[in-house]
Amino acid sequence: MDYPKSVPSVGLVNGKFVNEDVVAGLPGSLIPATWGNSVTDELLNVVRSAGFEPSEDDTTQLLRAVKKLSQAGEDKHAADIGAANLYMANYVPAISTLKDGLVLRFTAGNANNGASTFAPNGLLPKPLLSLGLSALRPAEIVGGSVCSVVYSAALDSWVLVYASGGNAASGRLLEVKTFTASGTYVPTVGMKNVLVKVVGGGGGSAGVGATSGTQYGVCGGGSSGSYAQAWLDAKTLGSSQIVTVGAAGAAGAPASAGGTGGTSSFGAVVTAPGGGGSRWIELVAPNGNGLYAGGSPGVVASGGNIVNFAGTSGSPGISIAGPTLAGHGASSPLGAGGTGNSFGGPASIGSGYGSGGGGVANAPNQPGRSGSAGAPGAVIVYEYA
Repeated sequence: MDYPKSVPSVGLVNGKFVNEDVVAGLPGSLIPATWGNSVTDELLNVVRSAGFEPSEDDTTQLLRAVKKLSQAGEDKHAADIGAANLYMANYVPAISTLKDGLVLRFTAGNANNGASTFAPNGLLPKPLLSLGLSALRPAEIVGGSVCSVVYSAALDSWVLVYASGGNAASGRLLEVKTFTASGTYVPTVGMKNVLVKVVGGGGGSAGVGATSGTQYGVCGGGSSGSYAQAWLDAKTLGSSQIVTVGAAGAAGAPASAGGTGGTSSFGAVVTAPGGGGSRWIELVAPNGNGLYAGGSPGVVASGGNIVNFAGTSGSPGISIAGPTLAGHGASSPLGAGGTGNSFGGPASIGSGYGSGGGGVANAPNQPGRSGSAGAPGAVIVYEYA
């Protein structure tokens, strides 16, 4: 709409209406019927689009209509016309330029299966990021979901602030549940996703045999337990999951191998076997040389969609013509391995979760000594809304 500038007889001054000036003898502007009707119709269209019936006696209808339409956000929502990972939508009125803080909504036509972009009204596609400002992961947008995005000029990207039904990793942290003993995980109300860390029990170190006046005894450290991380949604978890925490590998008796750590698991979804114990091999004469391996890792963990790996081998024990060093226990992502001890020193068990026990050593004329235990496994659940 505009002033009726195309009608010369209207009498506009500087493009606007003026009143009659009787003293100066100047006529007032005229309002053509066509223009008056078009202005009225335009205003009535706003009133009707908000669902109101026009009334001559109600002077608040236009204001209420504008508020209602603004709250409904009809000018900021459109259907996606793109493809998976390539979201596009046409808005009315059209978005011609991108401004910092611009908020738009669209109903996604397809689920995403990786990094994605968004483009309104044929503008250049820009990256679509999570609230963590990283590229989207699969299923953060699902087909038919309503998505709210905000344009960031600093990032030159769209930030996905909401996606109904999606598996976005952007919610707030609700609670951290650490299982150091077997039990049952029950989701906190409002949980949508969890980050699960699972580590098996660490292996124990072997015990050394009794030595004569010409012998030394030494063994390696225990292996750490296997480890996995997984990002899981509420639908996958259901109402509960059985949690199993692997026991620590036992300390080896004198002249016996260390025990293998137990398997930790989160339901049937994620499994992390325990680490192997170190072996006892033989005694070493003063002028003999020996390298005695530490415990071997267990089977590679399974079920982690972020990471799966077997534990780390324990350090070997070494004896070279008398000088002897016991092996260290292997560290896990959640614990430090036990240190190899000196002659006659105390056994050093693994600390934290899933680490291996430190090896032990004997000088000549010492009785047999037990090894050290590994650290037990654990299951840690980070819950996100």
